[in-house]
Amino acid sequence: MGTRMAFAAATSMELDHGVADPEWLRGSVRVGCDLGSRWEAVQFLLDAAGVPVDLRVDGDPLDTGQTLAAWYPELVAEAAAALSGVAPELVARHYDPVRMAEEGIDPADPSALAACVAALTRFFAGAAERGTGAVMLLRAEG
Repeated sequence: MGTRMAFAAATSMELDHGVADPEWLRGSVRVGCDLGSRWEAVQFLLDAAGVPVDLRVDGDPLDTGQTLAAWYPELVAEAAAALSGVAPELVARHYDPVRMAEEGIDPADPSALAACVAALTRFFAGAAERGTGAVMLLRAEG
């Protein structure tokens, strides 16, 4: 059983409220980018391409299980800038199903992964344009 990852836009005020009440934040945001179980493969590609964005580690954890993290507007802007240079060809160049499988990552379909990276890039670019933060949500599959 794997985990699913999604991102939702959130204002700084919502993020601050989420520090005090993570469950309120979890229940009040609307997902804007759902990577599903492909997030580990997306992270593999970002790492291989040298993109300094860590989907699981970046952000301020809001719960003990680290299944909810606040990405304040400054971090969202940094992620958007880093992701802006990620072209589909760059993703395709780093797709390595054998190495991914060796690392316990489902390699998925390369076109589906490229679509996930594109959706992630659009999400962060849009949030950065609006000056909002984001929430990373991680949940068990099944």
